[in-house]
Amino acid sequence: MAKRKTYSFEEKKHSQKGITSTVVGLLAFVIFVVLILISCYYNGNGGTYLGSIGITAMVLTIYGLICGLLSFQERNKIYTFSKIGSILNGILIAGWIGLILLGIG
Repeated sequence: MAKRKTYSFEEKKHSQKGITSTVVGLLAFVIFVVLILISCYYNGNGGTYLGSIGITAMVLTIYGLICGLLSFQERNKIYTFSKIGSILNGILIAGWIGLILLGIG
C-alpha cells in the first residue's frame, strides 16, 4: 500500500532564536571590526577599555552561537536565520580565539 501524502497548510515563520542569533552575530562582527581598527590606530596600545569591550563581544558571540544552535529544536520553523547566525558566530569565535592567540604569542 502506498503512503498517502499529507499536506500542511500551516504558515512557517522564521525561528525567533535564529533571528536573535543573526542580530547578535552582526553586532559582534561590527564590534570586532571596530576594535581591530581602533587597535591598529593606536599601534596595539588600546588599553583595558578595548580589552573589556572585546571580552564582552566574545561573550555575545558565544550567546549568539548557543541561541543559533538551540533554534534548530523549534518545530515548523524556517531555519535560514538559524543557519546564518550559527555560521557567523562560529566564524567569529574562531576569529576571537585567533586574535587572542596572536596577542599571546
